Amino acid sequence: QAVLVVLEPHTAATPPTAQLHKMFSVPGRTVLRIAVRAPSGQGVQLRYFAALSPALQGKVDGFKGEIEKYLPADGKKVVFATAWLATDNVFVALMHKHFPTALSGMNLVAIDTLHLFPSTLVCAKQVEEKYGKKGLWKMPADVTSLDEFIAAYGDCEEMDSADFDFVSKVEPFQRALAECNKDILITGRRMDQAAQRISLDVWEEGKRTLNPMASFSWQDIVEYADAEGVPVNSGHNFAYRCSAPIEATKRHLPDLPWKKVDLGKPFWQCTETEIKGSPAATITYVFKSFGDIHTTGPVEPHESERTGRFVRQAKTECGIHTRTTSAGAPHGGALQDLIVKDAAQAKALKSACVRTIDLNERQACDVFWLPIGAFSPLPGSWRRRATSP
Repeated sequence: QAVLVVLEPHTAATPPTAQLHKMFSVPGRTVLRIAVRAPSGQGVQLRYFAALSPALQGKVDGFKGEIEKYLPADGKKVVFATAWLATDNVFVALMHKHFPTALSGMNLVAIDTLHLFPSTLVCAKQVEEKYGKKGLWKMPADVTSLDEFIAAYGDCEEMDSADFDFVSKVEPFQRALAECNKDILITGRRMDQAAQRISLDVWEEGKRTLNPMASFSWQDIVEYADAEGVPVNSGHNFAYRCSAPIEATKRHLPDLPWKKVDLGKPFWQCTETEIKGSPAATITYVFKSFGDIHTTGPVEPHESERTGRFVRQAKTECGIHTRTTSAGAPHGGALQDLIVKDAAQAKALKSACVRTIDLNERQACDVFWLPIGAFSPLPGSWRRRATSP
C-alpha cells in the first residue's frame, strides 16, 4: 500500500529536516513514523496520506453511487442511526468527504441508553468535532441519569431484555424519527456482521431504508479508518490476556482472571505478538464492538464483532432496525384496518352490545390482531356459511 508523507513549512525559511524515526509493519500495509525537527520559531504541518487498496476504492466508488441514487442532495428528511461504532464513523467520514451538503442536511440520531461505555461518549465527541456534525441525542423518556433510569424503570439486570431495549433504545429512537420527519433511514449494517444480515439489501424499498455499508467488510472498515484518520473507540486499544477461556456470558463481570493490557493503538494495527504478549497468552480477547456495558463483551480477534453483542440474550438485534420501520405492503395488497377511530361511533357500538364474552389470553390476542390488520386481507370474522364448501 502506497504511503505519502508531506512536510510543509509555515514560512519560506529554511525547510525543516526530517529524520526517519521508525518503520514497522502492519498487516496489509506499511506505515512510516516520521520525527520532524524544525528551526526554532517555525511551525510545521505534517500531512499523512495512505492510498486505499483497489478493492476498497471500488467499494467506496460503489458507496458514492448508492448515495447519489437514493438520497436527496440536500440530505433533508434523512436519518442516520449511529452508535459511534467504527462502521458508523467511517460512514460519516465518507459523507463528509464526498457529500458534505447531504451530511449537513441529514440528522445523525444517537441514543444514550445511560448504559454506554464511557469511551463511546468520548468517541462520539471526537467524531462530532472532526466532521462538524452534531448528533441528535435522545435518552429514555423522562430520565437523564442512570440513577433516574433505575428509579423509573428498574435495574437493567432485573429487567426483561425486550423491555430494556424498548425503553432505552426503541422508544427514544421513535421520538427522534418523528422529530426529524424521517423519510429515509440509513443504517451502518454490513453483510459480514452476522448470519441474519448475510442477505442484506443495499436499498429496502418497503422500509425506505438504505444500507450503504452492506458490502464493506470489517477489514475494509479498519483500513479506511487508518487511511483517513477516522476516530474510533479507544476501547479497541486493549487486549485481555487469559490463561484459560472465559465464558462469553461472564466477560462483562468485574475482577475476571485476565490481564488488561494497553496496546497503545487499535488492536488491528498490532502484530499477533503485540496482542498476545511474550510468552504468548493462551487466550486473548479484544473489543470489536461497543453496545451497552452489560450486554457487550470482548471476543477473540478473529471473531465477528457481533459475537460480542447481546451475549446473554437470545437475539442479535436491539430492535432499532427491526421495530421502528414498516414491514412494507401487507399481505393481499391492502391493509384491512377495522379499528373504529371515531369516539362517538365507538360509544354507540358499545351501547348497542347485547352480549359480553370473557376471552382467554390467546383469544384476546386474536381479536386484537383482527382490527389492526394483522390478518389482512381478511375483512372480518369468518362465518360458517362463508367457509363451507
